[in-house]
Amino acid sequence: MGKHKKERRRSGSRDRDSSSKKHKKRQDSSASSSENSSDDEKDKKLDSLLAKQRAEKKRLKQVEKQHKKELETPEEKRERRLKKKAKKEQKRLQAQGIAANETVYDNWNNPFNDNRLTDTFIWGKKLEKEGKADLSKKTIIKEIKKRTEKNYREMEDLKRARDARAAAKEDMDMIQRDEEKRMHGDWDKKEMEFQLQQAKFRTQLRIEQNRAKPIDLLYRYIRFGDQEDPKSSKENDFELVEPSSMIKGLTMDDYEDLLADIDSIIKLESSIHIQFWNNIRTLIREEIKKLQRARHEREAIHSAVEDRINDILKARDFFLFKKIMGKSIDQLSELEKQIRTKIRDGAAGTDITFWETLLNKLIIKVAQTQLKELHMKMRKLKIEQIRQEQMLEVNALNEESGQKREIKKEERDSDEEGPSVSYEFRSKPKPKTAEQQETEDEMIEHKLNQQVDVDALEDPLLDDMKREHKWRALNPEQLECAAIELYNRGRYSPTYGDIKDNMPGIEVIDESTDAANLDQRRQTYQKKPEGLTETEAAMVAIARKGMQGDEATFSVELPLETESYLWSDKYRPRKPTYLNRVQTGFDWNKYNQTHYDMDNPPPKIVQGYKFNIFYPDLLEKHKTPTFTVTPCDDPDFAIIRFKTGPPYEDVAFKVVNREWEVTQRNGYKCQFANGVFQLWFQFKRYRYRR
Repeated sequence: MGKHKKERRRSGSRDRDSSSKKHKKRQDSSASSSENSSDDEKDKKLDSLLAKQRAEKKRLKQVEKQHKKELETPEEKRERRLKKKAKKEQKRLQAQGIAANETVYDNWNNPFNDNRLTDTFIWGKKLEKEGKADLSKKTIIKEIKKRTEKNYREMEDLKRARDARAAAKEDMDMIQRDEEKRMHGDWDKKEMEFQLQQAKFRTQLRIEQNRAKPIDLLYRYIRFGDQEDPKSSKENDFELVEPSSMIKGLTMDDYEDLLADIDSIIKLESSIHIQFWNNIRTLIREEIKKLQRARHEREAIHSAVEDRINDILKARDFFLFKKIMGKSIDQLSELEKQIRTKIRDGAAGTDITFWETLLNKLIIKVAQTQLKELHMKMRKLKIEQIRQEQMLEVNALNEESGQKREIKKEERDSDEEGPSVSYEFRSKPKPKTAEQQETEDEMIEHKLNQQVDVDALEDPLLDDMKREHKWRALNPEQLECAAIELYNRGRYSPTYGDIKDNMPGIEVIDESTDAANLDQRRQTYQKKPEGLTETEAAMVAIARKGMQGDEATFSVELPLETESYLWSDKYRPRKPTYLNRVQTGFDWNKYNQTHYDMDNPPPKIVQGYKFNIFYPDLLEKHKTPTFTVTPCDDPDFAIIRFKTGPPYEDVAFKVVNREWEVTQRNGYKCQFANGVFQLWFQFKRYRYRR
């Protein structure tokens, strides 16, 4: 019994536990179901809300679209429908597997007027030959579609491979450019340095050849003192002139060329001496304005009003000058800032014209002041350089004179004879006072100043520049001593030379022949010149017409063999007078264009001749003079000979042997009028042609 009770209790407890567990599970399941139902309700509400919003947005879009349709024009309507058809056609092509970007034309836009252009083409004969005529149209279109897609894939692969090769090539080129840039990174710098060296060389060459331009003088001026050792530079041996005076009195073209040259130098030298070149440009622009103003005044101002205007301008300029005179650079810069601020603000009652004029005057004044200060520094540097050179020469002379005195003393000591004298019992010399020492120093300095080595000054191995430099380095006392020494030596009188030292081709005549030639020339010059008659003056005027500035007188007559004329016993033969010109110029062929430029031009060549021969007393005036051209021994030259009737002899000249231009357009003239025979011609210019 006890066992059965216990078992019942255990089973009851198990039942209770199981029932409680089931109750808990039911509670949990009911709770989870309630939560799931609440989430579903929330999702449904959210979906419904989104659906409402989408529907409202779609409705508004349709309303807006309908409103646009009502307001659109026929052209806009046609364009909208075409876009719609194109979009539909694009969808259809995408459905068939054809990329839209690969199609150039469509059914409505093609040059063939084919409304079935994009339809699939079926080649019936080919299908019969391949045994595929029994296939359905759908199967055939499917196969064509597969083949087309395959072709497009292959084409895309080829395109990607080509792009990859191009990208690889571009990468290789970029790597190569980087390597070249690393290897030759200083090419631009070397090129600029080379151009600068060439500009310096051209400047020095023009200065040495006495054809310097203003830019050469300015460049030499500003480079003075840039040398590390100015004593060893020959370029510094020149007279310092204020730079503002170098640009005075030039023409308009010269000023424009000078501005262009300054721009080139600034580009080459970057920031070196930029302030100096800017100041020079300011002064040049002011000079250009003066020239333009003077030209305008000459053309537009009446002489009766000119004096009054000049008085007004002088008064205004004096007031402006008084306002800016006597101020330093800092004060002028501050005044410039104030004037610019006043012009920029432009307050009521401000005379803009006055302040702009004052600003221009101020800028010019600043440039002139800075150039003057620079010139003072240059002068101090030049004086210091000359002083150092003089000290070096004085020291050298002192060393030479000291060595000579020591040699003489040694010779004098060696020549002395007799017993030696003891100096122990001689009285010591008295100490000198300060005044005596100062006087003795002055005498020594005066003697040193007078010492000069004449043999070194007149050394025949020295060139003219070094000799001139040594003479200019002497002080007045040394110059006087050198002149006296040379006078005592007789160096101011010319010395006789040896006839064997003469250059080939120079004829040396004796004194009697020279005196006879001198007397003959004196008699020739003492004759009274015969004046020109009216006929001869008219002939000369005719001959001088058309003369140009690049022509030179040509009067070298070629001697002819003595010839007897039939009329010589009746009329005295005589040579005709002539006024001939030779025309020279530059031949800018390919070689000269390569090796020369306008600053360093090639040698001039003969380009033509103008012969004007006068026959005022010709007996047969209706007979035109003639000329003949015959070659001579030298193939580069020919002899032109003019012939006419009595009483004139033939006259001949030696000319360059080249082909003539015989057209009037090229300056050819051959005529005989008013007793003047004119023969003008130019040589042909040969052009290089491939």
